[in-house]
Amino acid sequence: MWLVAHNKCWTADRLARRGLQHHQKCLLCDQEEETINHLLVSCVFSRQFWFEFLQKFGMQIPAPQLTEPSFGVWWCQSNEIVADQDKQGLNSLIILGAWSLWTHRNWCVFDGASPTLQGILASIHEEAKLWGLAGAKGIALLTERILGVAYSLRPKISALLKFR
Repeated sequence: MWLVAHNKCWTADRLARRGLQHHQKCLLCDQEEETINHLLVSCVFSRQFWFEFLQKFGMQIPAPQLTEPSFGVWWCQSNEIVADQDKQGLNSLIILGAWSLWTHRNWCVFDGASPTLQGILASIHEEAKLWGLAGAKGIALLTERILGVAYSLRPKISALLKFR
């Protein structure tokens, strides 16, 4: 996230400035030049991803819009409209979402894969469960409270939360 905040991610725009080989357009949407803000908030693929991902966790915040000035601005605005008890979970979800978009993009760039919304959503939901087990209390609480999860991992999550 530090790299994103400082525009240090090696997306197509940075590669072009250095004369390095790069794709002319974003590999997720094939519509615009790829910048970090495009990848995380302006890309049609990313906006659909954020909408579906956050909706699954009951986060009633707007997905990024095409006119969004930056990922950071969208993140700050999203934090302002959620209840205080949900902020930790939202922040974890946004970090996880940004990381998932970045790794999905890299999978497309370096492995020649095609972007798949269902694929990234399936993998991120599994990853969110693992983050909850690993101690991301905000995600674990959102999962239990919002989705009413009653799966076999619930006792393990409760034990982890008591341990912390």
